[in-house]
Amino acid sequence: TVQQIAKKQCHYIGDYCQEDWWLVGCVQSASVYCCFNSQLGRIIQEQGRPQLQTFQRGFGSAENPDCRGFTPEEFQHLDFSKIDLSEYINDMVVASQATIQNTMQTGIQNLKNNLNK
Repeated sequence: TVQQIAKKQCHYIGDYCQEDWWLVGCVQSASVYCCFNSQLGRIIQEQGRPQLQTFQRGFGSAENPDCRGFTPEEFQHLDFSKIDLSEYINDMVVASQATIQNTMQTGIQNLKNNLNK
């Protein structure tokens, strides 16, 4: 889960007390996330659920999360013109720029090495 959170693949739902001791109170809490196969999948879930009647509860609560995916019928009813993909696109641009920079640095280093031979 930690790796998926770092990859922006998870939607945070909330915290709840997992173990409560009498007279002491909460001794163990839990953070609850719905994780998906990709960042794009998470974005579509977050912005698509409010468009559908079947997801009136959104992702549910920390004690009772609803992390299921869309059925094919639900997916067909999504209006993708209302889904903001800028977060995903910005991350792709940053990754592309890093790849280009690494490729350029490798090419320059190879050129230097070949000139020094």
